[in-house]
Amino acid sequence: AKAGGDNAGDGVGAEGGGGLERSASHGSLASDDQPAKVTLLVDAPAQSRFQSFVTRASWSLVMIFSFLFVVVYLQQPGCAVLVFVLQAIMYKELVYLQMNESSERDLPGFKFLYIYWFLVTSLFTYGNELQPHFLMHSLKHRLGGFKLSDHFRRLSLYTFMLYAFGLVLFVWSLKKRHYKYQFKQFAYCHVTLLVIVVQSSFLVSNMFKGLIWFLLPCSLVICNDIWAYIFGFFFGRTPLIKLSPKKTWEGFIGGWFATMVWGFLFTKVLTRSSLMTCERRGFRLEYWPECETSSLYSYVPMNQVLGESIVALLPESLHSYEMQPMDEHVLWMSIFASIVAPFGGFFASGFKRAFKIKDFGDSIPGHGGITDRMDCQILMGMFVFVYYQARIAKIAGGAADPDVVLRLLLELPDTQKLDLYHRLGAGLTQAGLLPGA
Repeated sequence: AKAGGDNAGDGVGAEGGGGLERSASHGSLASDDQPAKVTLLVDAPAQSRFQSFVTRASWSLVMIFSFLFVVVYLQQPGCAVLVFVLQAIMYKELVYLQMNESSERDLPGFKFLYIYWFLVTSLFTYGNELQPHFLMHSLKHRLGGFKLSDHFRRLSLYTFMLYAFGLVLFVWSLKKRHYKYQFKQFAYCHVTLLVIVVQSSFLVSNMFKGLIWFLLPCSLVICNDIWAYIFGFFFGRTPLIKLSPKKTWEGFIGGWFATMVWGFLFTKVLTRSSLMTCERRGFRLEYWPECETSSLYSYVPMNQVLGESIVALLPESLHSYEMQPMDEHVLWMSIFASIVAPFGGFFASGFKRAFKIKDFGDSIPGHGGITDRMDCQILMGMFVFVYYQARIAKIAGGAADPDVVLRLLLELPDTQKLDLYHRLGAGLTQAGLLPGA
C-alpha cells in the first residue's frame, strides 16, 4: 500500500491552515471557487507539524511491515487476497461518495446491486486471471456431478450470464422519480469497477511472473511517496500543482532521485532470492523454490544492456563493469513511479475537490482511506503489466505455460490424444528435432 506523501491530506487542509472542515465521515472542502490560503508543511507550526509527521510515519511502518509479511510468508495467494480486499474497500469508499441516502431509502434493495456488480466483475477478472493456476491443481474430481476444470473454461460465459441477470434486476428496480439517479449510479459504478477492479487485476497478473514484479513496483511507489513527503516536509517551498497545493517541486524532485537510487539497490537484493524471481504456477507456498535463473537476473557485460553507442560515451574504466538486464527495466519503472504515477494521486486530489472532501475515508490515521493510499499503485501496476508484455514476455500476449498446456491436453478424449501425438511427432520430425522413420 502507498505509505506516505509530500503533503497531509493532499494539501487541502492540515492542522493550522488548510481551510478544510471535517464532516462526520470524510471532511469537506470549504470552497472550490475560493480556496483557502495554503500553509506549506515547512511553514506549519512545529508542534502540529511533527505530530503529523510521527502519526504518518508510525502508520507507514505498520503498513510496510504488514505488507512485507504477506509478500514473504503468504506469497502469491496471500497477495492476491490482499489486493481483492483492498479493491473491495476502495470500491466501497468511492460508491459511498455518490450515494444519496434519501433516494436509497426509497429504493429498497438497490444497494444490493452495488455489491452484485462488484462480485460479478471480480469473478470475471480474477477467474480469468487465475484460471491457469487453478488448473494446475487437482480439479479432475467431480463436485456436485460436474467436472470443475470444464466449468473453469466456461467462466466467461457464466459471468456474462450473471451480468445479464444483474441488468435484468436493475431494469426491474427502476422506480418513477428516481430514474435519473439510478442510471447515474449505474454508470458511476461501472466506471468505478473499470478503474478499480479491472486495473487491480493487473497487480495479480504481475505477481505470478515472480514476486519481484509485484514487490518492486509497489516499493518504488512507496519510496517515492515517503521521500517526496520528507523532502517537502523539510525543504518544500515551491508549489507544484494547484490541485494539490502542498505538493512541492522540492518534494517531487527529491522523491524522484531517492526512487532511482532505491530501485537499483533493492533490485540487487531481490534478484538474489529465488522466492522473488521464480515464476509461480498454482497456489502452493514454497519458501525455497527452485527454478532456472532467468537471463533477466544474470550479470552480463554492460554493452549487452546499454548498447555499444551508450557505453562508448562512458569512461573507459567502466566498460568492464557488468550489469543485469533487469537494471534497464527497473530504470523505466523508477522513472514511471516517480514522474507519472504521482499524477494518479493528483487525479485523486482533483476527484476529492470535485466532491469537496479531504480524504476518501479515515481508516488509516494520518493517511485517510485505502483509496488515498492506493491511487498511484493501481496506475503503477497497469504500467508494469503492459511493460512486461511489450518488453519481456517471450510471445506477444504472454508466453504459453507448458504445464498448463499439458494439463489441458490430458483432459482430451483418448482418440484426440493419439491424433495429437501423431501430428506432434510428424511436426517434430519435419523440423529435424526427431529422427525420421
